[in-house]
Amino acid sequence: MSLKHALLGVLTCKPMTGYEVKQFFDSTVQHFWNAELSQIYPTLKSLEESGWVTKEVQPQDGRPDRKVYAITDAGREEFARWVRAPQPPADLRDPFLIKVFFGTEVPVEDLLVILRRQKEEHQKVIAFSETVLREKIQHGIRERSPRHGLFWTLTLEMANAYRRAYIDWCDRSMRLLEEGFIDGDVMRATAERAFMESA
Repeated sequence: MSLKHALLGVLTCKPMTGYEVKQFFDSTVQHFWNAELSQIYPTLKSLEESGWVTKEVQPQDGRPDRKVYAITDAGREEFARWVRAPQPPADLRDPFLIKVFFGTEVPVEDLLVILRRQKEEHQKVIAFSETVLREKIQHGIRERSPRHGLFWTLTLEMANAYRRAYIDWCDRSMRLLEEGFIDGDVMRATAERAFMESA
C-alpha cells in the first residue's frame, strides 16, 4: 500500500498536523496498517511538493509552530483515482514463516514454543481489536456517520478473520509437529499428510 495515498485518505477526514495523522493511524487502522512519524513527515512534504496537500503554519506562543496539512482538489482527484484502480494481491511477507520454513535447524520443542507464542500474540491483537478498536469505530460513527462506521467495520472484520486463520494455522502446525515428533516414520507420514491436505 502506498503511504502517500493512505495519508491523502486520512486528510479527507479533516486537516491535520503530522502528529495528528499519526494519532489517527494508531486509533483507527492499526489493525492492518501502521506508519511512523519518521515516515509521515517526509511523505507529507512530498505530497505538498506534488500539489496534493497544502501546509498552513500556525504560530504558537512558547511552542513550535503547528504545521497543518489539508488535502487539495488535485489531491482528492489523485486519491479517488487510486481508490478506483485495481489492487493486486498483497505480498505475504511474514518473517515468522521464514523461521518455520527452516524449522529443521532447531529442536521441535523450540518450534512448539514459538508457535504457541505466535498464537498468543495474535490472540492479544484480536482481543484489542474487539474491545478498543471496536469502541473507536463506534466513536467514529457518532463523530462522522454510520457510513464511515460500515467501511471501518469491514476492515476490522477482515483483519480479525486473518488473525483467526493464523491462530488456526498455529494450532494445526503444533498438532502436526507433536504427532510427527514421535519417530521418523511418523514424521514422514505426517509431512506427507500435511502436504496432501494443503493441496
